[in-house]
Amino acid sequence: MIFRRALLLLEPAADAGAALSALRRVAPTLEHLLVLVQVPTSSPGWFDAEVPPTTEDEAGSSLGPLRESAAGAAKQIEVQLVPALDGDALATLCEAEQIELLVLGSRSLRALPMLYTLRKRQPVALLWSSETVSAAPLREVGCVALGQRARAAIGAFLRDHSTASLRVTLLSDVRPPPEAVASFREVVGIASPVASTEVVSWSSLRSWFQGSSADRPFDLLVLARLPLSVFLDVRWPAPALLLPPLASSRPFARRSLEVADLVDDGGPLRVRLDEEAAVGAPGVLPDQSIAFVSGGRVVATLGAVGGEAELPAGLRATSLGVYRMGGEGPANPVAAIEQMVEVLRPGERPVALIDAELPDEALRALAASSGPAEPEYITVRLRPTRSFTAIRDRLRAAGLAPRVVDARAVLDEGSALDVSEDVDPVRLARVASRMRRAGFPVVSILHRGPIHPWTEGFVALRAPGLWDADGARRGDRLRGPPVMALSPASATESIGGNRIELEHDNARARGWLLDAIRGSARTLHLQVYMALGDDVGSLVGDALAEAGARGVTVRVLVDSLHGLHGSFGATNPLLDRLSRSPGVELRISRPIHEMPSLTDLKRRDHRKLVVADGRVALVGGRNLSHEYYTGFDEVPLTEASSWREVPWLDAGARVEGTAVGALAASFREAWTEAGGAPFGITTPEPAGDSRARVIVHRGLRDARTLETYLELIASARSHLYVVNGFPLALELQHALLGALRRGVRVRVLSGHVTPTYGDQAFSGPWSAARTVATELVHSRLDPLVEAGADVRYFAVQGRPRLVGHDRRRAPARARQVRERRRAPLHRRQRQPRHHRVLLGERAGAAHRGRRAHPGLRGGPRRADGSVDAGAEGRPRVAPARAAPRVDAPLARGALGVATARREYTTL
Repeated sequence: MIFRRALLLLEPAADAGAALSALRRVAPTLEHLLVLVQVPTSSPGWFDAEVPPTTEDEAGSSLGPLRESAAGAAKQIEVQLVPALDGDALATLCEAEQIELLVLGSRSLRALPMLYTLRKRQPVALLWSSETVSAAPLREVGCVALGQRARAAIGAFLRDHSTASLRVTLLSDVRPPPEAVASFREVVGIASPVASTEVVSWSSLRSWFQGSSADRPFDLLVLARLPLSVFLDVRWPAPALLLPPLASSRPFARRSLEVADLVDDGGPLRVRLDEEAAVGAPGVLPDQSIAFVSGGRVVATLGAVGGEAELPAGLRATSLGVYRMGGEGPANPVAAIEQMVEVLRPGERPVALIDAELPDEALRALAASSGPAEPEYITVRLRPTRSFTAIRDRLRAAGLAPRVVDARAVLDEGSALDVSEDVDPVRLARVASRMRRAGFPVVSILHRGPIHPWTEGFVALRAPGLWDADGARRGDRLRGPPVMALSPASATESIGGNRIELEHDNARARGWLLDAIRGSARTLHLQVYMALGDDVGSLVGDALAEAGARGVTVRVLVDSLHGLHGSFGATNPLLDRLSRSPGVELRISRPIHEMPSLTDLKRRDHRKLVVADGRVALVGGRNLSHEYYTGFDEVPLTEASSWREVPWLDAGARVEGTAVGALAASFREAWTEAGGAPFGITTPEPAGDSRARVIVHRGLRDARTLETYLELIASARSHLYVVNGFPLALELQHALLGALRRGVRVRVLSGHVTPTYGDQAFSGPWSAARTVATELVHSRLDPLVEAGADVRYFAVQGRPRLVGHDRRRAPARARQVRERRRAPLHRRQRQPRHHRVLLGERAGAAHRGRRAHPGLRGGPRRADGSVDAGAEGRPRVAPARAAPRVDAPLARGALGVATARREYTTL
C-alpha cells in the first residue's frame, strides 16, 4: 500500500510495538513518520478516568526506547513529546505535515471527540492495531462495505493501494455474482483479486469477527465507516484501517441515473440513459455531460442529448462506470459513479433475448430451467415504462442475470413512441437480427405479444405457450437452430434475366398502366391501397372491365378501409361497378365492421402492383386516382385550386423477365389472404440482363423494408440520393447522419405535404393538418442540413413558385441496383403496413435513375433559395438551407447509394 507520510499518536507509557508493526505492514514504503507522545493536561473530565496519572519526566524518559523501536519504519523519523492535542490542533498539524495516515496506539473513548473533529477537517486515514500483529507482508485484506457510498470509498482505496499480491475479500450487505465482482474490479481499476462477498450487517459484524474470521484470518480490515458500538465492543481480529470520509459528489435529492447495458455491434457504442422520475419509472434525462469510467479513470466524456450518447468504436472495456458531470467534475471519479453497466460482445454460448415485461412467473421458470446447456438470457427493454434498475431488480429476484439492453439503442430508432405496442415482437426480432449480424449467436426470442414475428435463423416463442400447466418447459425450442441470420436483402433469391425501366413521370406511368391492361391476353392482376372514381380511376376501371369482357381473368385487390369499400358499410362506386363486371373478381383486404383497434386502423395493405399475363409487372407507389397519374403540365392550376388537384411527384418501375414470377407470387399470397382462390404462376422467360430481389414486408410480422433501407444506407461509400416527402423515421435519419460522418455525400429532395402556390398553401380538406405535417417533415431533415447534407425542395416552374407533392420514397444504392417498391422512408414505415420491394441489379442503373429524376440532376439554384428560371413547366429544385419553405409535394421516393465498386437504386 502506498502511504508517504504518517503520524503515530501515543499515550504516555503505551506499548508502541503493535502499532509500529501494523504500520510497517500497511505502509512499507513510508517516507516520513512523526511520532507524538501526548502528555495529558490536569483539566478534569470524565474521559480522564481512563488515563493513569503521568508526569512529563516519565513521558520524556520513554522517547529514547521509542526512537529505537521505530527505527526503520520510515526514511525519516521524528519523535516528540507534546501536550494533549484537541481535534483542531491535530487537524492543523496534519495539514501542515501533509499527513495521510494517522496511527493510534489504542482505541479510547477519550480520543473520539478529537478524531471526530479531525475527520471533518482533514481527509486522513486512521489505523488501529490489534493485540497481536505479524511481521509478514500483507496478504489477506477484508474490506467492509455496507452501502453504496461505502463500496465507492472501498473501491477508490483499492484502486490506489491494491497490488496483485494482495487477496481482497469484500464484506458487503449484498452478494453480487462473480461476474459482477469482476466488473467492479475492471471499472474501479483494482489490481488485487477480489473474492465473493459475505452478506453481513453492522449488527452481525461483531459475531462475524468472532466466528467466521477465525476460519479466514485477515492481515488487515479496511472500513469505510465505523459505528461507535462496533468501535468499542468488537475484539479486532486484525489491524483496522478506517478510510477518510468520502466527499459527496452528487447534489442533494438528485434523481437516480438509469443506464442500459451496451451492445458492441462493431460500430460506436450507443448509450441509452434515463432519469428515474418515480419509483421504478423512467423519466427524461436533461441534456448534460456524462463521464464513463474504466480502470478507475475517466475514459470518455460525452454530451448526452435526449438521453442518447455514442461512445467511439474500439473501446475494449467490458464494464463501465457512468456518472453525470457537474462543473469541473469530481477529483475521485470512482466515488462519483452512479451506475455500472456491461459492454456485451459476441461469445460462443447461444443467446436468447427476452422481453423485459414478461410476467414474473415466466422469468422464474426461465431461471429454474437455466444451466450450462441453456442459452444465455439477455433482457430487452422495448417500452420505456419501467426503469433499468427496476428491471434488473426483477431479474435478480427471479434468479436471472441482470443484463438489460434497450431496443431503442440497438436499433438506433429514437423514442419509438409512435410505434404500436402490438409490434413489439417484431422489434424484439429486429434486435435479435441486428445482434446476429454483429456476431451474437442469438438462437431464440421470447416475447409476450399476440403477433408472431417473421424470423430467419432463430425462433420466436410466445411466453405463455412455452410451459405446460405443470410449469414444465415444452421441448428445447429456446435453443433454436444453429445457423446465422441473413440480412433482409440477402435473405431472398437474386433473380437474373430481367429488364427494368424506371420512370418519374405521372403521364408515362398512366400510359404504362393502360398499356398493360389493354395488352393483357390471359390474366391481369391489380393491387392498390386507395381507388377513386375520378377521371383517372374511371378510365382505368373501364379498361379493366373491357379486359374482363374479352376473356381476360382480372383480379383486383384493394385495401378495404382506405379503398372506402366494405368497411363500416361503405361502398366505393368504382369498385362496386368493377365487382359486377364480367370476368372481374374483386377482393378487399381486412374489412372492419366493428369498433376498430389501433392495430386494425394501422395494419393495412399499402402495396401497389400490376401484373399482366405473368410477364410484365408495374411496381411503385401510385394509388388509383387523379393526382397520382396526372402530370403537372396537364392540370390548369390556379390559386383557387384545391391541393387535391395538384399532382404528386411519384416514381415507378416496369419489370419484364423472371422476377415477374416472384412479384406475381407476392400478389397471390395477398390475394389468398383476402379470401381469393389460389392460382397457378408460370415462370416468365428471361427478358434482359438485370438481376433483382423481391422483398416482401408483411405488416405486423416484420420490418424487412426498413431493414433493407438501413442496410443499403450502411453500404454507401461515396454518395446517397434520397427523395422523400414524409417524416423520416428516426432510424433512417440516424443512419443518414452516420453516412455523413463516414464522408458520404448525401443529397435529399423533399417537398410539402400541402403544396403551395407562391407563399400561399392550397386549400382543401385537412390542409391545416398537412401544413403541420410539412413542418414535421422539415424538422426531421434539419439535422441532416446541420450535418452537411444538401437538402432541397421540389418546385415547378411556369407558376408562381408552385411546390408540389412528392411522395416518392426510394433509396438508390450504387451497386447497379434498382429497388422498386411501395415502401416509404418515412415514419409510417415502422407501422404495421404491408409493402413490397423489388431490388434489381444492373450496372449504371442508379445513374440512369438519377438522370430520370428532375430533382436529383442538381439543376441551377440561387443562394437566396429562390427557384431559377427554366423551361415552362419544368421542375427545378431550390436549396433547403437558404429557402424559407419552397413548396412542392412529393409522393414516392428514391434513394441512391454508391459503394466502393457498385451502385444500387431503390424506389
